[in-house]
Amino acid sequence: MRVAVIGAGAIGAFYGGVLADAGVDVSFIARGTTLQAIKEHGLRIVGDTEVTLDVPVTDNAADIGPVDVVLMCTKTFQVADAARAYLPALLGPDTLVVTTQNGVMTPRVLSDIIGAEYVAPGVCREWVKIIEPGLIMDLGGPRMLEVSTMDDSPNPIIDQLRTACEKAGLVSPVIDDITTTLWVKMCSVVPQGACGAVLDVPLGDLLGTYRDILARCIDETAQVARGHGAALPNDFVEKNLEFLAGQDPASTTSFQRDILAGRASEYAAQVGAVPGLGREVGVDTPINDVMSAVLGRWEAKNRA
Repeated sequence: MRVAVIGAGAIGAFYGGVLADAGVDVSFIARGTTLQAIKEHGLRIVGDTEVTLDVPVTDNAADIGPVDVVLMCTKTFQVADAARAYLPALLGPDTLVVTTQNGVMTPRVLSDIIGAEYVAPGVCREWVKIIEPGLIMDLGGPRMLEVSTMDDSPNPIIDQLRTACEKAGLVSPVIDDITTTLWVKMCSVVPQGACGAVLDVPLGDLLGTYRDILARCIDETAQVARGHGAALPNDFVEKNLEFLAGQDPASTTSFQRDILAGRASEYAAQVGAVPGLGREVGVDTPINDVMSAVLGRWEAKNRA
């Protein structure tokens, strides 16, 4: 199968890199310093994965042409522009575009642009970060890519992708409820990032001093998730807190790091999206309303 990766940052470089290392035909679309670095030094992954790859990389999707799978690995606020710029040259009649962003908004955005039949919502589970353009640190994790169609219908391209993932040492289980899968991660990552950013503290402090605020934020988001059809158990908040307790107490989310550093962030698709998603299903979100308002002001200042 042929795969194109849009965005050679942490997620795109890791998943595209391990697939390429396993012999899958993978091409990358990158820009600026990242494009130049990969051309000059190859795609480099260090840490739990150690590999340097000479991979096809370009800023012109026409150089690649139609593929079976596109991994959309940009930030959420870049997805629409990337879709319009690159997907016309990459889409064939059966191409699937796999989303990799946290939250539940990207599949909606792509469906409006290219049609839901081309969209395969995905969830990535590996801790990776950029050291410098073209150089990625793999910090470990489940090495998992969960993916399905928008309506969970069977699809031979997804079957091929799962097989390729297994060959690359990635876990890619059959998913029969992608809605729940997307919301489970959103209910974990988004409250942590929002609370961590507002309070400017790492995970350990959230689970200690500010545990009640974090728990209430998770609970609100979980109620919104259930309103949108996610099958979350009654003890979801407790189980989620238990899971987070097993992570590095010094950890922060990428959203938290971006917004506190004054960079453009994924605010609009994460905590900024929760109040509106709640209104769609008649769920009040007072904790998220306040956090969204505060962080929305910061986001506006950062972008200005």
